[in-house]
Amino acid sequence: MAFYSLLLFTLALHKFFSLPNLATAVLLLPLAFLPREGFGLKSPWNFSLLLLPLLYPIHPHNFLGLSLQAFAEEVFFRVYLMRKLSNLTVSILFVFPHVLLYGGLFSWLTFFPSLLFGFVYQKTHSLALVSLLHLFSNILWFELFSKLL
Repeated sequence: MAFYSLLLFTLALHKFFSLPNLATAVLLLPLAFLPREGFGLKSPWNFSLLLLPLLYPIHPHNFLGLSLQAFAEEVFFRVYLMRKLSNLTVSILFVFPHVLLYGGLFSWLTFFPSLLFGFVYQKTHSLALVSLLHLFSNILWFELFSKLL
């Protein structure tokens, strides 16, 4: 839970003091402590692909940025936290960074897609699949629903 607390702390610093958003780096911190086999990657070169989300600050609001952020969130919430916590608990924890950063009712509603992502991850153990689902969910939100409000 130390990493989760650090995540909330860095998001608060970003939100309230306009400091750089270091959330992606915090989301990837567990990579230093998890065996690479847990990600289904055999080659050390493939493991280096997990560091791609660190490129997120360069283009945070385009397709690449959305892809990298979704991937980093899934590494942290599914691969790392769901090793010890239930899908329900992780989905509750998933909501608070979104509420802290964006506020409003729709941030609270991130609980429901998180439950879906967790269910899919429990059934498939596929980081790639849940990252794609998360990306498509973000695209739907940013390109369709957020414009209706």
